[in-house]
Amino acid sequence: MRARGAQGRDRRPDPAAGLAAPDPPAHTKKTPAARKEARTASHRGAANDLRRHGLAVDGGRTRGGEEVRLLTAAGLAAAAIDLDREPEEMGGIPKSAGRSGASHPMTVNETVIALIRAKPDLDRLTEQPAEAQAAAWAAVDAPDGIGTLTSYATEVALPVKGTWRNPAIGSARADVVLTAPEAGVPLLFIEVDNCTEEAVLIARKFDKYIRFFKRREKDTDGIEKPMWRTRWSAPG
Repeated sequence: MRARGAQGRDRRPDPAAGLAAPDPPAHTKKTPAARKEARTASHRGAANDLRRHGLAVDGGRTRGGEEVRLLTAAGLAAAAIDLDREPEEMGGIPKSAGRSGASHPMTVNETVIALIRAKPDLDRLTEQPAEAQAAAWAAVDAPDGIGTLTSYATEVALPVKGTWRNPAIGSARADVVLTAPEAGVPLLFIEVDNCTEEAVLIARKFDKYIRFFKRREKDTDGIEKPMWRTRWSAPG
């Protein structure tokens, strides 16, 4: 159902509406940078609070100049409480984010966002440019995505030896693990590549996955089963 105004009319922006309207005085115009500053002020304040309490650290900047924040081990533990997850389900900290410009972690984030297809709040976009509002309407009209934010975990260790919390060197590490049985995706491991790795390195990841899936351990019921089934459920 489309959102409508008080008069019952569709609030979809009219691309031609601004053509006849006079430009506001220059001193009242907000630059894109100023709009972004206002839109993200509360988020940056929250990130700074997390850093002061040792729950997050600066992770450098992306190649586009965006600031990156990384949760520390304590931050991941605190997030696990809010999300009602076990600590080992929270994944890990992206490696070398600050040195590499966070290109891979940001691509992982973008992958998750693209799969979720979150619907924007149109009421918060009324002061944004017409093209931004049109993009928001396109997102609202698009098909639903897969799962919610809590359906995803990133940087998840898949131990070939060791434990979930202390995987041995050489273990696989999934960029994203998706569990959304309500959407017909009970379990999916996702590898995200920026086309910067050689084929031989990617092939080694498959070998690590195979070793992980072949590993068997006793579950809490004393029955030996594939290790991955002690953590996730999926059809046989």
